[in-house]
Amino acid sequence: MKRLLFGLIAAAALVVPSTALANGVVLKVQRGTHQVAVATSPSRVSLVRTSARLAVGQRVAFTTHGAKVLGRAHNVRFRGLLVARTSHAMLLSAGGAVMTVRRDDHHNDPRRGAIVEVNATVGANGALDDNDDNPVVVVTPAALGGKIEGALTIGTDSITVTGDELNLAIKVPAGTDLSAFRNGDDVEATFVQGTDGSLTLTKLELRGNDNNDDDDGGGDGGHDHGGDGHGGHGDG
Repeated sequence: MKRLLFGLIAAAALVVPSTALANGVVLKVQRGTHQVAVATSPSRVSLVRTSARLAVGQRVAFTTHGAKVLGRAHNVRFRGLLVARTSHAMLLSAGGAVMTVRRDDHHNDPRRGAIVEVNATVGANGALDDNDDNPVVVVTPAALGGKIEGALTIGTDSITVTGDELNLAIKVPAGTDLSAFRNGDDVEATFVQGTDGSLTLTKLELRGNDNNDDDDGGGDGGHDHGGDGHGGHGDG
């Protein structure tokens, strides 16, 4: 399953050493890639590679030798880019993952592309629900751009990148050479967002296969490699 990576160009994702810590609350478990998204603070979400069997809502501490579960959170606050809305949910991208937050009241929903901060209740089944007592806070009304990783489909004057949660259509500037790419390639596309909300490609790269996953299945014995990403403005 492809990973979806959105990060503001104004606050691009940072690659940190494997010894880095990312302690916080698990927001999402991506078992196919041995990765978990962790809210390390209200303004920062980190994507961490681990072989530990974790669940959404767990409070975890990562070290160079593994992951340790410290307890369980019933609420979690985090910041992300609003990439899509459905009739009953918001899809927020942060730190290299997309989290679904169920939401019943759409009266004051922000527009797609906004950076928002939510206070979510963690259900027993791991679902994230918007807390009605703490409404969604718009941090910035529109994003400048970002990145997405996934499978490539080449169109006439645009491309589509299929990630973990959605397909993203991106305009291709005239004269762009895509001869090195084929449909189905695993790519990372960088884009900017126009004032009309449209996305325009600025860079396209092939992604190599990641063969460094630790498959020993241990809870505390597997090595963890942190990847740290910004979910929005304000992460200094």
